[in-house]
Amino acid sequence: MVKVFTEEPIGLEALVPDADADARRRSVEAAPSLEAFLAGLDAPYARAYLAGTHLGPPRRVGLTALDDAEAWVRPLLSWAADRAWSAIEADGSGRGLLVAEAAAALRRADVLALAVGPAPLDALAEAAAVGASRRDRLPALRAVLDAGAAAFFPEPAFDGTDWSLFAPAPLRDPLVAAFRQHPAASARRLVAPYRRARGEHTFYFEQWALDALPDWVEEV
Repeated sequence: MVKVFTEEPIGLEALVPDADADARRRSVEAAPSLEAFLAGLDAPYARAYLAGTHLGPPRRVGLTALDDAEAWVRPLLSWAADRAWSAIEADGSGRGLLVAEAAAALRRADVLALAVGPAPLDALAEAAAVGASRRDRLPALRAVLDAGAAAFFPEPAFDGTDWSLFAPAPLRDPLVAAFRQHPAASARRLVAPYRRARGEHTFYFEQWALDALPDWVEEV
């Protein structure tokens, strides 16, 4: 099962704290807001969190742990059609990617970051830098988005890796269209607003509501 949580427009606060696979399920109401940091900005930033659950047996949690990566990789490549891919490798170096290389990087999640569009690699590298907090990396992420690029960052999950996607324009409708363009009989794909996934019960709604989805979840 593929789940896509979207939010738009947004401030650029971190969706999941660094290196904490459990944090995405906790309430973030007490977390410091970055709205003041971004006050006055008119850019329509958007984000999506792409997660995966294999209900098993055995149960596996993580987008890259799913058996059928094509159920989510093909739609992402379609969404990014005619745009250039680039990556920040694990050693911090940047390089351009062919589409097949981008598909492999999405499946393996063995890079620090991916970008789609005319992203300046130096800014992408700063946004993906290891050892700096996401708050400190926000100016670099803004530079990537303001250059017209979207940025992917791997997120640790219990049995694999999920992806955060930040973009300079709305994501929900284009992603839904891309998923519908590429049906997948092997996996269900569900889209939901991020604001409804801020706790364990709602993030893992498939554990209790798969046969009767909540009205805030759309299957594509």
